[in-house]
Amino acid sequence: MSKTDPRRDRVAKRITASQDRLKRGSSAKPAQHSGDHLPDAYPPENYRGLAREYPWLTLAAGLGMGVLVAAFLPRKFASKAAKRALSAATVAAELGLVYSKHAREVAGEAAHDGLEKITETTAPLRQRATSAGKSARSQGLRLAGEAMKFATRLRR
Repeated sequence: MSKTDPRRDRVAKRITASQDRLKRGSSAKPAQHSGDHLPDAYPPENYRGLAREYPWLTLAAGLGMGVLVAAFLPRKFASKAAKRALSAATVAAELGLVYSKHAREVAGEAAHDGLEKITETTAPLRQRATSAGKSARSQGLRLAGEAMKFATRLRR
């Protein structure tokens, strides 16, 4: 027998099994691949679902509604609203500047207090370090002097 006969037998068995399932009216769904999902395969249940599936359409609809509302408003109302919005934005900007200056001052004071606390807590350590440094220097000088004396004795 050749190699193609077992393959043909397997394919024929699969075909017959598939036909049997179709005849029985099997309710088993075929496996879906993750790449087969289309955004408009099922209608959305609510407006949130629609907005989630079509964000650009939602943005365009919002802009269209804004244009429509602006067309129906009188020009004086729009100019007054723009002036009020500009003044509110100016006030908000000024408040932001004031709060940022205050926050900078508070942060500076906290940093100064922190440095003072660090200075107070490390003062004893710094004193011990300087005294140890002085002691090490004097001991080093003494040892260097002894080494020089020893070297001069060896030369004689």
